[in-house]
Amino acid sequence: MKVKAFALLGCLLFCYVYLLLIRLLGRGRNDEFVFHWNTPFWMFVSCLIGVFVIWAVRRRFRLLNAETSSRWRDFLILVSLIPLNTILLCFFAIAHKVFAYGKPHGWFELSLTYLVNLIPQTVVGFSCIAYFHFSALDALRERLALAQRARDDARLKLLQEQIDPHFLFNNLNVLSMLIERDPTEAGEFLERFADLYRYVLRAREVEFVPLAEELAFAKDYLFLIGQRFGPAFDVAWEQGPDLPADCATVPAALQGLLENVVKHNEGSRANPLRVRIRVTQDTLTVENERRPKRVATATDGTGLKNLRERYAPLTARPIEIEQDDQRFRVTLPLLRVAA
Repeated sequence: MKVKAFALLGCLLFCYVYLLLIRLLGRGRNDEFVFHWNTPFWMFVSCLIGVFVIWAVRRRFRLLNAETSSRWRDFLILVSLIPLNTILLCFFAIAHKVFAYGKPHGWFELSLTYLVNLIPQTVVGFSCIAYFHFSALDALRERLALAQRARDDARLKLLQEQIDPHFLFNNLNVLSMLIERDPTEAGEFLERFADLYRYVLRAREVEFVPLAEELAFAKDYLFLIGQRFGPAFDVAWEQGPDLPADCATVPAALQGLLENVVKHNEGSRANPLRVRIRVTQDTLTVENERRPKRVATATDGTGLKNLRERYAPLTARPIEIEQDDQRFRVTLPLLRVAA
């Protein structure tokens, strides 16, 4: 409010100084100095009308805002309003004088009146447009900062979810048993376990990863799950042989979906839970039978919400979730990046 009040006072002061200067410059040697103190006030009012027109057009057509598609186009549209405002205001001023005094204006006087009014309209109009421009930049910076904080929070949540103490301790127990039973298999388990956590740590620093890396990471995760639960989960892969090399996805997206399958469903050696992973030219789908555990695991849907937030800045295509009593299916859009 203080800034706006100072801007109004500054505009009023400018109108008085400007008209006083014009009166002094146009005064002849023998002319009596006459200055009408209410004239700058009416010029001030005309400047406010010009600002209102610019503001109304900007708001009506969403010009020079944080979501604008062409800042230069919006700038030129608003600047073009300045001479149009001046013509309109001069028309009313001249009509008032003709009505009051009954004297028509010559072309010289008309042109002089237009130029006298154009200068303050230009100063005030450009000041208004500059204010809109820098306000939009500030809003854009704030949105980018909020988006960056959201991405940072998502990465932190991702790291916290993946480096789960229960997951860590369970796999260390499996590793301990394998060391006693089969040192060779224990070595492979430890190597994949290290690769998995190395991938998770790297995922904090990038927005997306090549699809091939994500699939390899998911296979390492499934290997650990297989060592822990045995054949309780029957995972089948459906993948074409000629996937584009520029396909990508957000880090640990597939692993997160597989983790949800293990977390919320029950499988056994006698009756394994069927899971299907389909990879096409544009999508990555995880589909599983719905077989809820007898003791349901608490969930608030933050995993899928977090996944949506991580995809939102990268693509306009949504994550599709389909479910019924028998199936649960999540389809992720694949990203296309420069190879």
